[in-house]
Amino acid sequence: MDFIFTNSPYVWIFLGITLLFSEFLLPGTFVMFLGIGALFTGILARLVPMEFYSQVVVWVVSSLVSILVGGTAVRRFFKSESSVDPFIQDDFLNQIVPVETDILVQRHGGKIRFQGTLWDAISNDSKIPKGNFVRILSRENLTFTVERVD
Repeated sequence: MDFIFTNSPYVWIFLGITLLFSEFLLPGTFVMFLGIGALFTGILARLVPMEFYSQVVVWVVSSLVSILVGGTAVRRFFKSESSVDPFIQDDFLNQIVPVETDILVQRHGGKIRFQGTLWDAISNDSKIPKGNFVRILSRENLTFTVERVD
């Protein structure tokens, strides 16, 4: 253990280089900023003698600064784009489907048959008995909100 404490600047530099190279194996850029903080700590510990616990504080602070400053720079230079997948469509809207199990008002338990599968369904206004047909209004996760079709 004394070896680590006496050679801590080199341990920090080795850790920083290891973290920077591990960025190639791990997704995201978070590990890179920890590596930059470790490199900074190792260089500073080599230039200014300090206790190991002080070095840990320097690493935490320099990593946080690196994350804040570097994260902002990365987001500015590598803008993310959000797009709508053209293959995902709301193909369920306004579809007329049969009721397989009585649909209750604002309560789960009802079932409809849509595209060969049974789905949970709820109604906003009235109970809809089995055998009727309903129009799909919306979907929240795996539950459809429906209305009676006359």
